[in-house]
Amino acid sequence: MKTYAMMVLGCKVNDYEATFVREKLNRYYEEVDFKEKADIYVIFTCCVTNTAESKTRKFLHDARRNNPDAYIVAVGCMSQIKGDSADFEEIDLIIGSDQKDRMIDMILNQDKGSKVNDRISTDFEELFVESYPKKSRAFLKIQDGCNQFCSYCIIPYARGRQRSANHEDILKQAEILAKTNKEIVLTGIHTGRYDDGEYDLYHLLKELVKIEDLKTIRISSIEMNEVTDEIIQLMKDNEKIAHHLHIPVQALHDDILRKMNRPYTLDEYIERIGYIRKEIPDISIGTDLIVGFPYETDEIFKGYLDTLKQIRFAFVHVFPYARKKGTVADTFDHQLDNHTKKERVRRIIDLQQELTMEHKRSYIGKTVKVLIERNDETSSYGYSREYIYTKLPGIYPIGEIMDVTIESVQKEVIGHAAE
Repeated sequence: MKTYAMMVLGCKVNDYEATFVREKLNRYYEEVDFKEKADIYVIFTCCVTNTAESKTRKFLHDARRNNPDAYIVAVGCMSQIKGDSADFEEIDLIIGSDQKDRMIDMILNQDKGSKVNDRISTDFEELFVESYPKKSRAFLKIQDGCNQFCSYCIIPYARGRQRSANHEDILKQAEILAKTNKEIVLTGIHTGRYDDGEYDLYHLLKELVKIEDLKTIRISSIEMNEVTDEIIQLMKDNEKIAHHLHIPVQALHDDILRKMNRPYTLDEYIERIGYIRKEIPDISIGTDLIVGFPYETDEIFKGYLDTLKQIRFAFVHVFPYARKKGTVADTFDHQLDNHTKKERVRRIIDLQQELTMEHKRSYIGKTVKVLIERNDETSSYGYSREYIYTKLPGIYPIGEIMDVTIESVQKEVIGHAAE
């Protein structure tokens, strides 16, 4: 039997789309580890950061090195943006941000060349995933594309304009996934903008909580001004919706936010976070933060540290600003050097580690629901609905949701099964 290997870089949307492709490929081929010699290699590419692009190039090279005669497929964002560059010269099939629903036929036919459309379709591409084998939680893609055009971001050019799945298809798929995965993560490029013309995100959530087998619903990422009062009330009223939100801020100074083309001021962001916490006191709120953006002075960066101490996020994903050709920010003056960006990232990480530990300690003595994701010889591990990674003495079934009382915080959070 012929073999294939797959490498998935980037976001949860890529993970979802790769799961769709894997589900279909498994009917015809046997999957092997990417490091092994395979007949077919499929790489889901990413271009959101320079590091992601570098990893993409590495895995494209590794695939050809592992088997010079292999059929190699590159798909996704970097393929869309740079599919005609030298990085893809030895790739047999290049697919951009649509036509993924036709990928299997292309692979079976050993199609060659570029299938990248300069004008990405404005129709939502239905990729129906029936199960997430060997994983406790399932991703469910409900939206694609972005209309925001933040000045630093290449994704609107790589993914196209925003578009949404039909709510009936989402609900049908959620019912199927919930039979094997008790937790579902709603994902998209701009998830909070979900709107199929009849349902927005709130109305979709309102229907999802009615699915009996589905025990936890998590929103992958959502903008501050899209966490509506209706959604907050639904989170309060229904325990199925995880008390965890990832709300990107990207910058902590109004001048930088304006230059980034972010649709809020820092005060508006802080006020909204405060309101959410007042309504849902036990919620975990994380964020994305870009440092080293053009015009970010030493004084502005010092303000970042002070503001982080004020907001006290549960966790922060911090990234050094990466210049992207074709974006507005690439044309800005006052670009910072890599050493400065790297040092500022380190300082943010050092501070946030302290704040994260403080956040975890606030759960000591509380009982939370934990989705068991893995076991070792003596213990079970998983994330709570508040996205607290927890160690639980004893071996419990993977995929089970346990009531766990938090006892202590060391390098990890430790709890015991609630009585």
